[in-house]
Amino acid sequence: MECEPVLSEQTDNTVLELLDRVLHTGVVLVGDITITVADIELIYLRLQLLASSAETARQAGWLATGPHFGRRQSVPCHG
Repeated sequence: MECEPVLSEQTDNTVLELLDRVLHTGVVLVGDITITVADIELIYLRLQLLASSAETARQAGWLATGPHFGRRQSVPCHG
């Protein structure tokens, strides 16, 4: 007995609905880049991209906290 996937009758998913779902749940993309010359690794980069709403990131604990990540403080001008 073979199971075939059932397609939904509603195929009107819009980009706005997709964006809403991504912002609500969050998406993390991770990738590695290595640049080598003559079998010698010169540069290694690990990239991580996070896309979510601020509220989702706050609830998941993804937002950085500390004195440097709060409000911008005004810097006095010397001149």
